[in-house]
Amino acid sequence: MNDWTALFDDVKAKGQFGSDAQLADSLGLSRAQISAWRTGKSDLGTLTKLKLLDVLGHADLRAAVLSLLPERNREQSIEQHLALVERVARGALPEPQDEPEVAPELIQQNHLLAALPSEDRERLAPHLSPVKLPLGHTLYETGERLSHVYLPTTAVVSMLHVMENGASAEIAVVGNDGLLGVALFMGGETMPSRAIVQSAGNALRLSSETVRREFALGGAVQRLFLRYTQALITQMAQTAVCNRHHTVAQQFCRWLLLTLDRLQTNEIRMTQELIANMLGVRRSGVAEVASKLQREAVIHYRHGVIEVLDRRSLEHHACECYGVVKHECDRLFESLEASD
Repeated sequence: MNDWTALFDDVKAKGQFGSDAQLADSLGLSRAQISAWRTGKSDLGTLTKLKLLDVLGHADLRAAVLSLLPERNREQSIEQHLALVERVARGALPEPQDEPEVAPELIQQNHLLAALPSEDRERLAPHLSPVKLPLGHTLYETGERLSHVYLPTTAVVSMLHVMENGASAEIAVVGNDGLLGVALFMGGETMPSRAIVQSAGNALRLSSETVRREFALGGAVQRLFLRYTQALITQMAQTAVCNRHHTVAQQFCRWLLLTLDRLQTNEIRMTQELIANMLGVRRSGVAEVASKLQREAVIHYRHGVIEVLDRRSLEHHACECYGVVKHECDRLFESLEASD
């Protein structure tokens, strides 16, 4: 009996797909379908299973796959499948092993890595790989197996909880203050939420094997990662309270401040539709709040770019949640520095 999770992950790895969502597109599946399968709520389906087997060359199934493709957009579906076959075959070739070591100044851009003692940073450096994260890119889908953790340097990533009907809401934001993939060293193997790049930029990546090995040493890396996990849990809990008890305007300002804290600029490139998706509210509500803040000269919003003009006023408009999250993060890392 075939292990479809292992086969799917094999195709994903050999095709060098960055997320389940990317491979799902090549298989003709939606993000909702692949998420439902990962969480055990649905089956992959016969055609998708045959595609996976054909791509991996397990049997002579090409004719069967092509015969089962729907008549609608048939030629496009054939091209898509053959492109997937070619990509996986090409990606299965051995990769070059001699990657250049990441520059120390780049490592320092992530606050977690910068807080490590120099000997720990030097030990991690050969295992860090720089990656570019484009706006809207899905790093992980809910239930997806974690192969790496990401430590953003200039990018900002949103963690979203996705409902069965496709609706979503942001539960945390991760930038140069931390890392994405805490479940990996907290005993889990899969991502409990969707992770989408909300501000394009760069990140450093560590393999799951390296993370587990470092965490098991019980040194500075373990202490720092656990402190960050506590800070992340605080952010998630406060976000849940904020979403339940505070107005759209307060939520918007809290979200804007948390994002700004993780950027090196006062500008955020983000459409109102994406912001509404992050907050789990209507787009019209976001538009109304943005217009009000612009009239009060707190922000300037034009063509998907939000520029903060008056941060003090923005903090005044935000609820207590921003201050609670920031204070807890500062407290945790100040106490860590004191203990070291």
